Amino acid sequence: METQKDIFDIFVHDEHYKYIMKRLLEASMEESFNSVVITEAGPGYPIIYVNQAFCELTGYGPHEIMGKSPSILQGPDTDPEVLSRLNQNVAEDGSQFMMEWKIAPIRNEKDEITHYLAIQREALAPGS
Repeated sequence: METQKDIFDIFVHDEHYKYIMKRLLEASMEESFNSVVITEAGPGYPIIYVNQAFCELTGYGPHEIMGKSPSILQGPDTDPEVLSRLNQNVAEDGSQFMMEWKIAPIRNEKDEITHYLAIQREALAPGS
């Protein structure tokens, strides 16, 4: 039985490793069914990247969310226009908007946390 190879093995003899890895990571984030958010690790955790799935899930466009804290997704800091759209959607289809989050720290070569990667998906309602 053959064991699964490490994904990085495909780049061992490739001089364009960084370019290919960049394209691979871009495609995996942009084409994901799950929402992807990257923040800086500094005060307020400013958002520096969101994918299309994030925009579809939350109703925020990239221009509305870049540089803001993820806390905008909850509580009184939520943009009233987006909150209105979400409330209208809830009223129309009777569903609640709930997310499940997984957050992973991103470390630099000194093992210092510089960013966070958050992956979200719409949570299933109990009993679904």
